[in-house]
Parts: sequence; structure tokens; C-alpha cells
Amino acid sequence: MNMKCPLLLPLVIVLLPLAFFSASAQIFENNEGSKEVLFLTKVIQLDEFVHRFNNDSASNIQRYYLAHNRPFNKERTALIRSLFNGSQHWDSVLTEAFIRQVTDPSHPGRLSFFDDGLYAEADCRFLYRTSAVSVRLMLKFKVNTNHSAQWIILSARSPASLGPDSIFSPERITPRKWIQPAANNTYFAELERDFSDRQNLSSFFDSSFFGRRQSYGFYQALSRGQLKFGSVKAIRYHFLQIPDWVFTVENFERETRNAGWLISSIHHLPEEQRPEYEKNLLEE
Repeated sequence: MNMKCPLLLPLVIVLLPLAFFSASAQIFENNEGSKEVLFLTKVIQLDEFVHRFNNDSASNIQRYYLAHNRPFNKERTALIRSLFNGSQHWDSVLTEAFIRQVTDPSHPGRLSFFDDGLYAEADCRFLYRTSAVSVRLMLKFKVNTNHSAQWIILSARSPASLGPDSIFSPERITPRKWIQPAANNTYFAELERDFSDRQNLSSFFDSSFFGRRQSYGFYQALSRGQLKFGSVKAIRYHFLQIPDWVFTVENFERETRNAGWLISSIHHLPEEQRPEYEKNLLEE
């Protein structure tokens, strides 16, 4: 099959999600495919994951069809199946129950950056004096009362060498700066600048941060200039926006049609258990 023929592209995209739960782990191999197909099917950013999950008109796939004057009639169930990482084993009963719930016509489940329940877990490299250390930051996407949006740091899991566990209240200032809402698309590279701004340092942390066990040493080392940000090695997103469910999304870099930001785990989580999940997530 000549995958470079533009007339065959819609057929390729239709067949992709339908083949997702095949027993073969190689179903997304695309040795003969064109770069155009790989680029179109890859979930390049989290925004695209949300658009595709919701099957809304802002997704790259729908815009591609519109630009080529083609009708887009892909079922949402197939699109959601294509958002699961195809290189791992899935409990089909669990995943199908999830898909049935979110595609229920009477109560469809949708994701949004502007709703509560979106966390980013960032695995970061720092330099502490002369030693490299790893710190796990938990951030939340926050919509402010003035309708602006930002990422804000909720907790930090850092090495004991940064200082003893403690609860403290640093001098708080009226926030004048913030972590930009699109900062996650560049793996929070702007944190290098933000963490160097000691005058406005507390602006980047939620007030709850300063009541958590491992906050003291991390914040103190930052404020004294002993701890310097290097980079974010990996990001994992936690979505708690679908009632009774929680799932994580991670980036899978590979040259296949099932690539980019994909679902890496999913769990049934009754609403009464959500507070405990969030408490453990934030290491309280």
C-alpha cells in the first residue's frame, strides 16, 4: 500500500483506533508510513490530548480534515481508545467501562484546563551546592478570580540533605509573578528564571505548600541560592476530572502512530476516596 497517497490518509486514521486493542504489541509499527501520518496521529502536546479526548474541533486531526475539505466522522470511542499507550497490557473490562462512561450521550465526560482536578508531577534535576539532586514537584493548574490562569507549586519531595522536615510560614507577598499557563509545553523551562527571582519566590507556591512535611528544606535552599534548577526530566499528568476515575498521562517518544501524550494508567476511584488519593499525591 502506498501510504503517501493523500486519498488513503482518512482510511489510515479510521483503522488506527479500531486496531488498538489487538493482541499484537506491534500494531502501531509504521515502517512504510509517511511522516505526514506520523505527525498527524502523534499527540504532540497535552492540549491536543484534551482536544482529542473531547473530540472537539480544535484537535489537529479535525483541523486537518477541515483544511482538506473532508468531513470528519470519527467516533469518539475510537479516538479515546487511540489515546491509550499501546505498548502495555490493559484490562479491557476496566478500559471499556471507562470509555462507556465518558461517551455516554446523556452524561458525557470531558476534560478541561479550567476545571479542578489537573495535576502535573514534574521529575526535576537541581544542583544543591555542588551535588546533583532529584526533586519531584507537584503543580496544579489554577484559574484565578480575574479569569487568568497559571501553574502553581503544591508540594516538593526533596532529599533529606536539603534540611529537616518542618512546617513554616515565610513572609508572603502579594503575588506579582506566576508560572505561565503554557509552561508545561516547554517542560517548565521557565522555572530556572522563576526560582532565581528571590524577591518574588513565594509567588510561585500555593499557600498549602508551606504546611507540607518536606517544604522547609527545599524552599530554604532556594531562597538562600543554594539550590539551582537544572531541568525537568519527565512529566506525568494526573486527571481527576471524570467522576469515579483517575488516570495518568505520560509522553511516549517513538516513531509510530501511537506516540506522544498517552494514557499510562487508569483506576476506578469512587468520589469518597478522592481526598485520600490527592493527599497521598501531595505527600501530606
